[in-house]
Amino acid sequence: MKLMKHWIVLSVLLCIASLSYGQKYRNSGLYFETHITQGKVLQSNDFVRGDNREGIPISNFSATDIRIGWQTTGSKPWHNAHKLPYYGLGIHNIVLSNEDEIGYPAALYFFFGAPFSRGAKSSFDYEFSFGLSHNWEPFDKVENPFNLAIGSYRNAYIDAKIKYAWYFSKKVSMDAGIRLTHFSNGAMRMPNAGINLIAPFVGLRYDLIAKNPVPIDQLATREVETTDEFNIYLASGKRAVKNTLTPNHQMASLLNLSLEYLVPAGPIFKYGMGIDLGVDQNRNLSIDGNVVDFASTPKQIFSALSAIGQFRANRLAVQIGIGYELVNNGKFHFSNDIHQRVGLRFYPHKNIFAGIAIKANNFSVADYIEWSVGYSISRK
Repeated sequence: MKLMKHWIVLSVLLCIASLSYGQKYRNSGLYFETHITQGKVLQSNDFVRGDNREGIPISNFSATDIRIGWQTTGSKPWHNAHKLPYYGLGIHNIVLSNEDEIGYPAALYFFFGAPFSRGAKSSFDYEFSFGLSHNWEPFDKVENPFNLAIGSYRNAYIDAKIKYAWYFSKKVSMDAGIRLTHFSNGAMRMPNAGINLIAPFVGLRYDLIAKNPVPIDQLATREVETTDEFNIYLASGKRAVKNTLTPNHQMASLLNLSLEYLVPAGPIFKYGMGIDLGVDQNRNLSIDGNVVDFASTPKQIFSALSAIGQFRANRLAVQIGIGYELVNNGKFHFSNDIHQRVGLRFYPHKNIFAGIAIKANNFSVADYIEWSVGYSISRK
């Protein structure tokens, strides 16, 4: 609480000292930033609802972020398309109750943000982050048997923010908003119910170098070249087999070949269709204690047709897909089997990309974390 009061006093003093400054677009390069968060744990599984060692719901948390970022300067067309976005690296530290059962987790993550709209002294922004967290106290059948939310020491970190930012001077700004955060491991270790958080936050940012703003008319004339995209990629993943006598005793693997065709919907978004053909060892297997008998290869084959949406920022893409299975058990079938993919893709070259995605079933259960490499053919 004392830390919160000191932080608020510092923010108010900075506001008073620099309220007279306004500019249409910030253009300041490297910056440092800190956020503080106090919020709620969503009651999404029995462990956080109170089925734990203390018998008390885990309902509150606090967190801090320390970040280093880069404010784009308007020197490239994609800067204009995103209204001068920013990106960088951050460290997220979180404190929840029941530390003995949860641990003291922290995450290292990449973030990207940009304005929905921007004014002379403020902006309304969105932001997303992906990273890896560690220092969890995972499930253990003997020493930590209640923790059905987290089954591994390391887990994926996904965060999304909506915020409002105020520019107080050429170097100082403040933001406040709401964030949603998710931790899980994509079924690599079981159990994997996950931890989900929602919270307000406030932040303070300091830009190391103040530069002149980019003229609005200069930004307005720089357009991103849009292209159709035909992609072919290979993805693989591993996950723990559920319901063995000893948790995480056996692993199953996935190998998937995908074809995609995406068309632009403006300078930021693309949409299209994709088709998957793969082999999944986690299908049609049988379990007897710790003995796992995988099905024959034909019974592991699957295929699916997907609708895809892609958010693009230069070489970075966030991609979401919803797929309907056409083949399972090596046969064509019609069912309610629907899967989802959410992930990041990076293009080190215009024709080559690498990615990571979480594949889930029925909008609720993580199935795999997929790592992929692919080749892209673009057409104007």
